[in-house]
Amino acid sequence: MDSSIIEKEFKRIAEHLFDEANWKPVLLTREWANSQPKESGVYMLFEDGVPVYVGESGSISGRIADMLDSRHHTVRRSLGEERFSQIEGYKKASSKSKHPDHIEALIIKTMMDFNLSVLPIKIGRKEFEEYIFEMHNPKLNRKLKRAS
Repeated sequence: MDSSIIEKEFKRIAEHLFDEANWKPVLLTREWANSQPKESGVYMLFEDGVPVYVGESGSISGRIADMLDSRHHTVRRSLGEERFSQIEGYKKASSKSKHPDHIEALIIKTMMDFNLSVLPIKIGRKEFEEYIFEMHNPKLNRKLKRAS
C-alpha cells in the first residue's frame, strides 16, 4: 500500500482528535466512562490544548473506565510520578497498588482539567498511536515498547 495513503489517513484522524469541537471534559465517573464509544479506536488527553497522552484500545469505553483507577491505567501512574513524586508521603503506584490517597486526590483534581477526544477506528490503532507519539511526544506516555 502506498505510504502516502496511510499518511493522509493518519492526518485525517489527527485532525479529528485535535479539533476542539470533539473535545469533552474528563469527568472520571463510571457514567462518563460508559458514555464513550464501545468500539475499538484511539483517544487523546489534552491539557491546556496540548496533547499529554495518546492511547488505543479494542474498546474505548473499557479503556477509559481504566482511567478511574491508578492500578489500571498508566496515565494516572505517569501523572503521579511526573507531578507529585516530590510530595511527602508519595509512593509510586503499580498494577497492584494505588498512590497514597492524598496523591490520588491531586491526580483526580489535575485530570478534571483535561479534555478527552476519541475516534473509533477499526485498523491502524497502534500505528496511529506511534505516529502521534513520534510527532508530539505526549509527556504522560511512556516510551512505546513496540519495535518500529
